[in-house]
Order: sequence, then C-alpha cells, then structure tokens
Amino acid sequence: MGFLDNSTITVDAILTKKGREILSTGGNFRITKFALSDEEIDYTLYDTTHPNGTNSYGAVIENMSLLEATPNKVDFKSFLVSSTLAGAKLAVSTTSYTDLDADDPVTIEPKTTGQFKGESYKFLIDNTNIIGVNSESVRSTFSGKILSLVAKSFRTPSTGGTATITVTGLDSSLTTTITVNVNADTEGSGDAYERPEIEDIIDDLKAGKTGEGT
Repeated sequence: MGFLDNSTITVDAILTKKGREILSTGGNFRITKFALSDEEIDYTLYDTTHPNGTNSYGAVIENMSLLEATPNKVDFKSFLVSSTLAGAKLAVSTTSYTDLDADDPVTIEPKTTGQFKGESYKFLIDNTNIIGVNSESVRSTFSGKILSLVAKSFRTPSTGGTATITVTGLDSSLTTTITVNVNADTEGSGDAYERPEIEDIIDDLKAGKTGEGT
C-alpha cells in the first residue's frame, strides 16, 4: 500500500487477486465495464468556515494524497456517476427465479426511474439451454421494453441448471442481473450446459426467430 502524488493526474490500473486467479487459469482478459468510487475521501474535511472563503472550503481534500489501487478490493460501497444518472435506477420485479420447471413462463419488464424513464433495454441470456424465448430458440440477445421467456427442458444435470440474464438500459447504460434456476426434466433430454451447435444458431437466425422484446 502506498500513496500517489496528487501533483499530476495518474491512472493506476491493476488486476485484483480474483482477476489474477482468472487469468492464471486461462480465462480471457477483456475489460467490459468499470466503476468509479470516492469512498476513500473524508468529506467531513470540507470546511465551510475556512477564513479564505468558498474557494478554500475543499483545500484539505484537494491536497490529500490518494491511496494506490489495492488488489484485495472486491466491491465499492459507493459509486461516482454522471450527473445525468443522478436519481436514475433500473428496477425489475425480482432478480431471482427459483424452482422453475420446463415451460414455466418468465416475463421481464424492467423500469428505469429518473431522466431515462421509458427507455428500451438490451437482454442477454448466458445459457439458452436453460431458458429462451421458446423451447427451440438458441438466440441469446434481444432488445425491447419487455421480454417473455420460457424455462426449457433438459435431463442433466439432475440437480438442475442456472442461467443469468443481464438487462442493460439502452440510454442510461444501467445494468442489473437476473438469476434463473430451472429444475431438470426427468422425461426430457440433453444437458443444460452443452454448447449449442453453430448450425442451430445459424438456422435460428435464418428462420427469423424473434430477437426483439416487446
């Protein structure tokens, strides 16, 4: 642990221990998103009684040295966001569906509050063997305001399968993740974690099976 000199602008980017673990086991290193936080700043040092006036209220904070990035960090307790996102929030009715059986319906209807109210969304399914827009479709990306899905039939693993659906606001870029747990079908076939054949994906696209929400 050390301090960064605040006389220059420094970007100190490192891998966390979790990131190093993923990389060491052959995982792909691809940055898809980032977050900013100011939780190390003590805003009680903002002095509205400073004798030099308003320009000096934040003098102590502005002259503080910043801590170096730490590999032990796993989460932030607070985040810095654009002023356009102030008060905005992406909400869904639930972030976890459990104990679903084959053909059980799931309807996802996100709502964004604040400036981006009424926006459309991108939906990304990480495993279309477990849930999809119908029992056959292997398409994983959709856009719209509402997405209607059904749990799929598979025989293995006998303990069931879990898929995640990532919802992202097309205007706000706010994101939430939904977990879906589906029970194995004793009368079904196939494995929940078997990759779909590329031919199935191509056929799905050629058939014009919906890639849009409503």
